[in-house]
Amino acid sequence: MAEMRVETTRFGAVDVDPASVITFTQPIVGFQTLRRFVLMPGPGTEDASGEDSRVRWLQSTESPETAFLLMDPRTVYPSYEVELRPEELMELGADDVSELEVYTLLVVPADHTQIRTNLKAPVVINPKQRLAKQAILERQNYPIQYFLLRESAPSDHRAAITPPEEAGR
Repeated sequence: MAEMRVETTRFGAVDVDPASVITFTQPIVGFQTLRRFVLMPGPGTEDASGEDSRVRWLQSTESPETAFLLMDPRTVYPSYEVELRPEELMELGADDVSELEVYTLLVVPADHTQIRTNLKAPVVINPKQRLAKQAILERQNYPIQYFLLRESAPSDHRAAITPPEEAGR
């Protein structure tokens, strides 16, 4: 199948397999008109497959300037669990949460002590169906702003994430 060209402000023009495009069944909060995205390698340490195992980019195929940093929340909160209602699983074409990839949106401001992630509203992706949504976890008591480098965070809940600007150093 022919590759699809995605124009981005962060990465330039990128050719992607159209089958890799993820369609959001509901838009990410605040980005109501954007539904189609691709996952791209993030900054930092790569695993054996060449993909970043902790941080990835979610790049819009519809808006060149829109890309989100995603992270696996279990790297900073090992006991993190996602519970979805049966209708949410059906919406994503999944029978069980174990079939889904779970990420949280990562905010990396200039002041790296303020790096945070939203544990209350993860991005859940069904990699087989290429469907995703930002779920709101109503039954779990996770914070909307979980600061990764806060000194007061329990050591088992602090991340070892290299800020993107320093990843290449």
